[in-house]
Amino acid sequence: MTFILALSGNCTDPGLASLLAVAKKFMNILWIVGPILAIIGAGIAFYKLMSNPEEKKYKSIFKNMIIALIMLFLVPAIVNVVMRLFDGKFDIASCWNQAETIYETSSQDSHYIDPNGKPKNPIYTNPEDYKTGTKDNSSTDSASSDISENTTVSTPTTTPSTKKLIFVGDSRTVGMQSAVGDLGKNDVWSCQSSMGLDWLKSEGIPNIENQITEGSHIIILMGVNDLHNADKYVSYINGLVSTVNSKGGKLYFVSVNPTNRSADYLNDDIDAFNLKLKNGLSSYVKYIDTNTFLINNGFSSSDGVHYTVTTYKQIYTLIKGSL
Repeated sequence: MTFILALSGNCTDPGLASLLAVAKKFMNILWIVGPILAIIGAGIAFYKLMSNPEEKKYKSIFKNMIIALIMLFLVPAIVNVVMRLFDGKFDIASCWNQAETIYETSSQDSHYIDPNGKPKNPIYTNPEDYKTGTKDNSSTDSASSDISENTTVSTPTTTPSTKKLIFVGDSRTVGMQSAVGDLGKNDVWSCQSSMGLDWLKSEGIPNIENQITEGSHIIILMGVNDLHNADKYVSYINGLVSTVNSKGGKLYFVSVNPTNRSADYLNDDIDAFNLKLKNGLSSYVKYIDTNTFLINNGFSSSDGVHYTVTTYKQIYTLIKGSL
């Protein structure tokens, strides 16, 4: 019972998600390979039994192989069926069903290797970090301390006539870039996990300034990691207007989107943050409210903070439709 409670309370832990993902893969392999091996073993035992009908050990081996065949086929099937039936009702089932998605997202966020061979910083491991804007460094790889070398900037393969979309954001944007795949291949992406306003100022925007050209759309998706900095976000983003406009670009800010499960306590702060940004941003900065749409129409989250591929694609579509 203690193990189940610990598991359900730590579903967002990348290490645990990795363990569950590996366990599921092993179980699925066993589901296929196990029965095959059991059939082969039973066949051998049956052949030997036919050759020597009086030998009791072959009868026992044959019987055990049949039992193993049934168990190896039924147990994984039963586990997966039960977990799907109780998905959303028990955290343990949700964790099991979403293990691969959480692991993939976390891998992209915290173990992504940039072109220089450096691992990127990990996502927050303590839910309270999202409120305070501080990061739990207990699990930070020593190589991740040099932030300037860890930022990912993906440049497009555009032609002069292609509308250029430039996305700047945190781990949610990392997840969206991965989810949209080829849909976003002509976009510019400057994103890194666990980042907030300081990174936006020092790297997020500076890294894409030379990408801003006539007709560019600069789309900022930030704030969930430092919701206490709403006023500073307003001040900084408004200060970008003259630079962006002088290059012929257009500036956008996308609302911080909702959380659920163990992170649903953040939603009040998210609403307050969004309200300040919506009311405080310059008329030259278009505010895109995807948060209200997701709340009204529903969304799927892999860990309470990050989203599933379907929801990420939906957010991407909403943003493009609002430009």
